[in-house]
Amino acid sequence: MTVYFSEHPGCWERHLQRQYKNPLFGHLEYDISQMDVEDAQRRDAKERQNFQTDFQQLLEEVANLQSQVEAEIVLKLKDRIDALYEQCAGLGGDFSQAKKGLHHLNDLIMQSILSSGVDDPEMLERLEREKSARYMHFSLLEYPFIAHLLHPNSPIGETEIVPSLLTEDDASLRAAMSLFETKQQKLLCEEGRNLLTRLKEQGYDLPTAWMRLASMEQPLYKAG
Repeated sequence: MTVYFSEHPGCWERHLQRQYKNPLFGHLEYDISQMDVEDAQRRDAKERQNFQTDFQQLLEEVANLQSQVEAEIVLKLKDRIDALYEQCAGLGGDFSQAKKGLHHLNDLIMQSILSSGVDDPEMLERLEREKSARYMHFSLLEYPFIAHLLHPNSPIGETEIVPSLLTEDDASLRAAMSLFETKQQKLLCEEGRNLLTRLKEQGYDLPTAWMRLASMEQPLYKAG
């Protein structure tokens, strides 16, 4: 039976799409029904609704901030902005305006901190490092797969990380691998090679997945 997916799936629907007719996921490849997809679509719709509510609430709070506000409150707002951006990145659909708004809010928060009279060189250096790390993190979140991996209740279980990596396109795969330390990368590559070897013995050649495994392993060869 054919299953139909959305053009721009969210976190939950996208993971079903990865699994559908995909031997990398074993027995799950044919266990997905249209009802499962519709349930996932409703869950994604609920997450989009929750995001819009939380985003509007954040905008209102920032608009009502006093000119002088405690640093602790500002830092908590910054953490909420980061969390909302991460959430937004995995929703599916076009949320480019929301992302721009969160970027702008983040810049305003950083300016507020820096203009609050902080004259501790170590603190200023730490803030600058955090700013650089945050923009690097935001750039990684341009790949929805990374947002799906980092989702607080990610549908991608621990045993599904490798099959999911081997299903992603090359750019998304390379970006995702950067999230892991070298030791973890080695384990993922070893698991991927074992999986593809088992499947080949079962009659699944999967040349594209083997190419993706080579992309996963390439940085390890460079590292020696």
